[in-house]
Amino acid sequence: MNFAMAREITGTLSAGIAAAFLACCMMLGQQTEPGDPKEVFERGQRALQAGRYADAEHDFDRLLKMGSRSAPVYTNLGVVYLRTGKLESAIRVLKEAKKLAPGMTGIDRNLGLAYYRQREFKHAVPFFAAVLSADPANVQAHYLKGVCHFMMDEFDAAVSELAPLQDREQDDLEYLFMLGISYGKLKRLNDAQHTFAQLVQAGGDTPHLHLLLGKAYLALDDYQNAQTELEKAAASDARLPYSHYYLGVLYQKLGKSDAAAAQFQKETEISPNDPWAYEDLTRIKLDQGDTNGAISLLETAVARNPDAPSLRSALAKAYLEKSEPDRAIPHLRRAIALEPNNGNYHYQLGRAYAQAGRQKEARAEMAKARGLQVEVLKGQMEALSRDRAPAPAADSVK
Repeated sequence: MNFAMAREITGTLSAGIAAAFLACCMMLGQQTEPGDPKEVFERGQRALQAGRYADAEHDFDRLLKMGSRSAPVYTNLGVVYLRTGKLESAIRVLKEAKKLAPGMTGIDRNLGLAYYRQREFKHAVPFFAAVLSADPANVQAHYLKGVCHFMMDEFDAAVSELAPLQDREQDDLEYLFMLGISYGKLKRLNDAQHTFAQLVQAGGDTPHLHLLLGKAYLALDDYQNAQTELEKAAASDARLPYSHYYLGVLYQKLGKSDAAAAQFQKETEISPNDPWAYEDLTRIKLDQGDTNGAISLLETAVARNPDAPSLRSALAKAYLEKSEPDRAIPHLRRAIALEPNNGNYHYQLGRAYAQAGRQKEARAEMAKARGLQVEVLKGQMEALSRDRAPAPAADSVK
């Protein structure tokens, strides 16, 4: 299995619960005419299974309007939203499904996936944990929960989830990359060396392997080896996504701003729909005093990625540098709509309102930012005080 695929397998509801829904329709005396719940539900299921998501969404939404507010209807509508990238809507309807069927692990899995795709890893973890509570052998849940811990720099928890999968995932390059870095961050150097040896054996002499090794060395602050591997990756495949981005990150760490900017510029040309290279290139331009250049770049980036909240926030900051709060405010409002629990966006919006002379609104946003920051600090304190099981040694993995 492959981390790039992210194990994001969203299933329709089980045959048993679907049958239960249809039985309820029959008990209510519904006939199988086109407007009846039973027929609409079956038609929606067929559309979902055939990948006709607009038709499926129409039918399941129609059922809700008809008053058929059952867990199966909410669950299947949630799957439609997941598969079409409407993640906020997916979370909303799946939470309704969970209220009606709290023991249905498929709902927990899909809620975890929705938060995972939003990169809300903290919120995804409890749902994957719920799946594992009901099904301790669920490989997908272990894998994705481990990825979430890795992305939050919780390396001991990541190892606890990922290490038992090592025999099964011995050819998965991204998996070996995450596990190796986690071992390295925990100073388990023998385990890290063993895992990276597996990575090299599985990956061969390919640009992708050199990219992964370069990223690993970069994460472990080994800049010399990182530069060797990342330059090999870019030289072997000049259009390999993220090779130029990570070279740019490396050059920034080495204090080579112009070289970093050149690499970020190349990355925007190779991966125009990804926000990260734009953001880093913008920071360089702002540091060099080129505010107009930063704004021009970010306006292009936002046009290509209208639902990337970090880009809108970066553009708003650039407008505030030029004392143009009225241009900043709409972007910050949109960023908050996309990511409502981001305290930094509320803080920046407070700054923009203050700059625009709208003091009452500024105070309200600053208060929201402070409240969200308190929640973050509480979460960090809970994580620090939580007792964690020791990660298994490499030789104990079966």
